[in-house]
Amino acid sequence: MRTTTAYAKAYAAAGAYAKSAGTLLAITGNQVSRHSVEEAARFIRTAPIKAKAPGALPVLESELNFVYAYVGAVERVLKYPERGVAIGFLGQSTLESAWHPPFAPVRKTERFKTFVRKAGLATYWRVRGWHDLCHPTTGDDFACD
Repeated sequence: MRTTTAYAKAYAAAGAYAKSAGTLLAITGNQVSRHSVEEAARFIRTAPIKAKAPGALPVLESELNFVYAYVGAVERVLKYPERGVAIGFLGQSTLESAWHPPFAPVRKTERFKTFVRKAGLATYWRVRGWHDLCHPTTGDDFACD
């Protein structure tokens, strides 16, 4: 699924939303439900038109959450990584989408900063060096671009 999703993300980033949808529909296996795959494909086909009610969109499982960025529901991309932190799992794929250009607006939110703190990333960055897109500000605070 990871390779297929990577291709779908690349097509979406290039504005090839129909190709992205077709690539998503090629996902096989049981890591995500077929319903979630079909919903993600349906939503990405509507891009770049923004959803009228982003909060009403259904939850897209796992790495399929990248679709939210292309339909005007950028903050929804945090649901999957927040769930990972809540259950004590923070894998590479959990955060991968957060660093892609379409997600820049979410990196500027308090919700993202809260997530970064809960995940322990801010503490890690203070010791090991900051992510290229983030930097310390005053006191214990930081900002991301």
